[in-house]
Amino acid sequence: MREELISLLEEAFEAGIITSTVHTQVEALVHNLGMTEEEYRKIEDEIRINAYIKKVKEREKKGITFMGDLRKQYHISDDDKVIIQQKLAAAPKKSSSVKQTVQTKPQEGTPQAEPPSVMTRSEKLKQQPQMPIETPEKKPAAKKVEPVPKTAVGKKLIVVADDNETQLFLTRSVLEENGFECATADTPEGAVKLITERKPALVICDVNFGIGKPTGMDVFTNIRTKGLHMPFLIMSAFIQKEFKDHAKRIGVTEYLVKPTDPAELIAVIKKYLPR
Repeated sequence: MREELISLLEEAFEAGIITSTVHTQVEALVHNLGMTEEEYRKIEDEIRINAYIKKVKEREKKGITFMGDLRKQYHISDDDKVIIQQKLAAAPKKSSSVKQTVQTKPQEGTPQAEPPSVMTRSEKLKQQPQMPIETPEKKPAAKKVEPVPKTAVGKKLIVVADDNETQLFLTRSVLEENGFECATADTPEGAVKLITERKPALVICDVNFGIGKPTGMDVFTNIRTKGLHMPFLIMSAFIQKEFKDHAKRIGVTEYLVKPTDPAELIAVIKKYLPR
């Protein structure tokens, strides 16, 4: 049964994402094996890191040195980078599993420092999104006043959902510089809550929020079942055709690939939000 769990995780990480179906299977196996959260996390982290290293080597063979999207996809933290450097340093020497001294020069390219955004499965999902800009004339009545997708000065509200703080900051900056109001969420649950409460004019959402968590596609289907039909843009580092096809099939308005040019993003937004 342990081999079945490992095989399942290896296939999922090779594909680059753990779907909700696979997550359910994993949880059942972990329960049947009587594993603690810490025991499972060690196995998952080992497989996740090995899958990432394999992808890095495949890219290097093709002469590709940029790994930023892979680091985000596999949720590589600063601690993970140390382990990866040790594995890469040990691999050419075919040494034992004893950890090697960390090399000064990274072996996977020269990744620039970025704030760690990884959240392990043992951490509780954040229940609240970032606080939105206060809307004028909000009355402390028993029932909430129906929110509208514009501020008092006529700016259209756009909700951006992404688990990467840097991406949220950059996207917010682009939107605000172009005259839009922006509210952000860093979890899929927070995104659904924010969209439901504020009913924005448009939504921009990432696909992957972490292993075993709902995806941006899930956010889309969730708000559609609530009767909310504003334009919904997926903005993801996933370039695989199956993701784009799935998004189109379920009715996502547009699928954009990161990194997205700011001018292109604004052009797409204006296409669906004419002045």
